[in-house]
Amino acid sequence: MAFAPTAEEFIELASRVRALLKDERRKVDVGRYESHGSLAKIKHDVRRLVVIGDIHGDYESLAKILSRVDPKEALLVFLGDYIDRGEQSPQVVYEILSAKLKNPSSVLLLMGNHEGPPELPVYPHDFPLHLRSLYRDSWRDVYYSVMLCFRELYACSIMEGALFMVHGGVPARSVTLGSLARASQELALLEELLWNDPMSYRGVEPSPRGAGLLFGPDVTERFLKTLGVKAVVRAHEPCEGYEVLHSGRLITVFSRKGPPYFNGHAAYLDIRDPVKVEDAHQLAEEYAVLF
Repeated sequence: MAFAPTAEEFIELASRVRALLKDERRKVDVGRYESHGSLAKIKHDVRRLVVIGDIHGDYESLAKILSRVDPKEALLVFLGDYIDRGEQSPQVVYEILSAKLKNPSSVLLLMGNHEGPPELPVYPHDFPLHLRSLYRDSWRDVYYSVMLCFRELYACSIMEGALFMVHGGVPARSVTLGSLARASQELALLEELLWNDPMSYRGVEPSPRGAGLLFGPDVTERFLKTLGVKAVVRAHEPCEGYEVLHSGRLITVFSRKGPPYFNGHAAYLDIRDPVKVEDAHQLAEEYAVLF
């Protein structure tokens, strides 16, 4: 059973992690990665990279992953969507923020579309209901402290020459590392990073989600060439743990199980020597861990 902190403990934790994330921007060198605004650059000497997709309030899956990985031995990259669609969203957020506070340079937190700014609303957004059931009249204070913390999360991450990690997908527009670093100040770009989904056809189409775009394999290929990386690692869509698309240039990772998705398997990536990764097929065959 997940631990339920007090409202005061939750507010203090969110405030401390928010301050920590702000301090990362000032320091730039965080240890295992560098902080450049909305972009985190993972250093080439990171020998083990654990990438975790959507959790959506599934504390059991989160606990299982964290029980298998020692943050002292790996850099954990969370791809976002910690909240909503799961009754234990508060406990999931508290656990992830606690991990960040305990091991700042070993836990890298990306923003999912469910942690995005109020200008990019999501549905369902039942995190407030889950907080209300735990904290009664104090739920709003907890909610606002957590949402302020979420505003400081990274929009994307890169290990140059190897991997690009993001919640949604690659943007259809032309980007540079500089524009990605400013993504939180450019709402249209942030929307694409958080909401875009891959499709099998070439080009770009409107998304049925009502936000973001659908992008084809040609868009992915162009993006990878521009940034000089081998593969995109993203989340955002339910699947049986992982799915390789775009001729091995992109992999979707989904790290929670149960309703409302009813997938039989979840997965995370446990990547050894990530700088040597050649494509998403290798990620799936050698480093995907199903449970």
